[in-house]
Order: sequence, then structure tokens, then C-alpha cells
Amino acid sequence: MSHSFWNRLLPSSRTERFESLIRPLAIPTITATKATNRDIPALLQFLEHYFGTPPSSPVFRPILDPVHEIILFVKENTQLVATIRYKYAGLFEQMPIHVIDCFCVHPSKRGSGLATQLLASLHAYTNGIDLRYSLFLKEGRALPKTEPLYSSHYVFRPQIRGDLKHSLSPQRAVALVATYRQLHPDTLWLYDVRNTNQHWLFWKEGYEWILLCIQDAFQIHQKGRIGWITACFASEPMRSKPFEQLVEGAPYDWIWMDRIWLPEGSTDWKEDGPFHWYPYQWSTNLQVKRFYGLVV
Repeated sequence: MSHSFWNRLLPSSRTERFESLIRPLAIPTITATKATNRDIPALLQFLEHYFGTPPSSPVFRPILDPVHEIILFVKENTQLVATIRYKYAGLFEQMPIHVIDCFCVHPSKRGSGLATQLLASLHAYTNGIDLRYSLFLKEGRALPKTEPLYSSHYVFRPQIRGDLKHSLSPQRAVALVATYRQLHPDTLWLYDVRNTNQHWLFWKEGYEWILLCIQDAFQIHQKGRIGWITACFASEPMRSKPFEQLVEGAPYDWIWMDRIWLPEGSTDWKEDGPFHWYPYQWSTNLQVKRFYGLVV
């Protein structure tokens, strides 16, 4: 995919805590269709076969909701060749933020400019209904000449099923995060109370504590489900034993997460590739620290 589209929408520098960026963009030359319920089976089949680089990539089986999400797709001669999703993620600085994902182009069309045109179609559609602020996750190498909101590397490990006694309700977890953010107001925190894809785990002993959110990645690796840690808050220093015990309580076969959350002494984690979060049509001078939450 060409990087030129993103580079025209993204800032080269940051100035304010939250600053909108409205930039003109060429009118798309393709016809993208907004998905309805009847389109979902074909879209799911398309994503399962072509998302990433199968068979080396995990199988992707998301839950698509065309009633509450914007899902665009492109067909050529009745064949699906591309799709993209724009879904609500939560509030940041009291502004509604969406996430761009399920972005997939048929292998035969990659490098043709179709991806850029589909992004232009999404840009035009969302701006037309006054939705202008979102994030997208890019894995692999970073975009040139563009500063991400945050960059790091994944680590992963096979899961060892453990004791679920450390589970915590989302309501209690959010209350704990709110308390943490009173002491650390610059904490990055994106969350939607209506999001049903969240499993919170909490450990406390004396003044030490760890709070994790693990989400279903809707991906299958070696026939096992992948869980994705998307939020981590803790006292410092964070000890490896309670951290590993918390992770073992998650109902998944594999766990992926940001390597910045690994306590010293943690074992059995393997290094995966880099990832980068970018703001789409907005910028911020917020500097992401070790503990944050992007529960998307």
C-alpha cells in the first residue's frame, strides 16, 4: 500500500493536546459500497482468506456489526476485492474517536492503488457525516516522514490456563483507572463502556497492584484463540510472578501484548514484530508512557 495517502492526512509535528486536521484530499475514483447485514457472510469469508498474508498470518474472524459500524467494500465483476471498517472506540479528551481496521485488499490487487482509493472513499464518507477523528494500527515498518502517536513491539506466548479468581468487573476496573488517572492525568486512555469485548484481571497485595485488560483478537493461531492485552496499569516496580499469574487466568490459547509491559524476570515470551498507532486527521502532543489503555 502506498504511504502517500496517510502522509497527506497525518501531521508532521504535534502542537496541542488535541488538534483537528482537516486537509483536502482527491476525490476517490472507485465505487465503495456500505455494507448491510446481508453482506456480512461474504465479507467474513473474504477476511478469513485474505487478511494479512495467509497462511503465515493468523486466521482473522472478526464480529462485524453494520448497524453500528461503517463497513465499506469494493467489488469488481461481482468479486470482493477490498474492505475496510470504521468503528467507535471511545472518548479521548471528550472527543469521540473511531478505529480503522479490517482493512484488507485481495492479493491480486495489492500495489494497484486500490487501497489508497478505498481509504479516500472512507475519508469522504466519514467527513460527510462529520466523523473526523480516529486511530489506526499499523504493524511492521512505520510510515515514512510521519510521527506515530505510539510505537513499540509485540511479544507473545502460548497460554497456560490458570485460576480465574482474579477477574474483575469492567465497572470496577474503570473506577480503578479513573483513580490512577487522577494521579497521572497524561495517561492515554481510550474506552467505551458499551464494549462487550473486555476481560479485566486484577491483583493486589499490600501496596502492590496490577490491572490488565485482555480482549479477544478474533484471530486463530495454530488452532488456538488469541487474546490481546490492550490495557495495563500497575504500581512500580511490577513483579513478574503476579503478572504471569494474572495472564494465566485469561481464557485464551495465546497472548499478545506490548513488550513494554513485561516485568523484569518474565519468561516464555517471544519477540514479535513492531507496531505503530497513528491518529487519523488529528494530532496530539500527548506522550504515551509505560502504562496506558487502548481498549478497542
